[in-house]
Amino acid sequence: MPPQAITVFGSAQPQPGSVAYDQARKLGRLLAQAGFAVINGGYSGTMEGVSRGAVEAGGKAVGITCALFDGRRPAGNPFLSEAIHSPDLLARLRQLIDRGQGFIVLGGGVGTLLELFLVWNLKASDTVDKPCILVGAGWRHVLRDLERNTAIGAQHIGMLQIVDTPEEAVSRLKTLVQAPT
Repeated sequence: MPPQAITVFGSAQPQPGSVAYDQARKLGRLLAQAGFAVINGGYSGTMEGVSRGAVEAGGKAVGITCALFDGRRPAGNPFLSEAIHSPDLLARLRQLIDRGQGFIVLGGGVGTLLELFLVWNLKASDTVDKPCILVGAGWRHVLRDLERNTAIGAQHIGMLQIVDTPEEAVSRLKTLVQAPT
């Protein structure tokens, strides 16, 4: 594993050629060009897209799969440089968090929200001090609604950064995490 890797969270649903898949592929390419390896959940959708983009740009993609999904999902996506199989979901989440020097969150479903909220909670409890960047305008609405309708306050919202594009995410990340040269 290279010393600097970024964990990317996102959905298993997007298909190749969709906007979300293509955005993830671009993100993977940009991260690899900036000298970062990518880490993700290892399956299809944006996880495949970011892996594909990284590997096509000469980078490395590490997928952390999980026994929970054995039999329900195919093995890791074909673009992984390395696959690590976790015995359970909590072990998988721990590896996704521990191995990344920062986090990028793309759009997703319940699993992506679980990953985001876990990272966010660890940041709030001073357990993790790594940048967390959310990509896409939709996240602004989600965070606004959380702030309005929960006990999540401005100081917690400020722990996350929102950008609109993969280019902005990588640019911001490069100022927060030193990529290998």
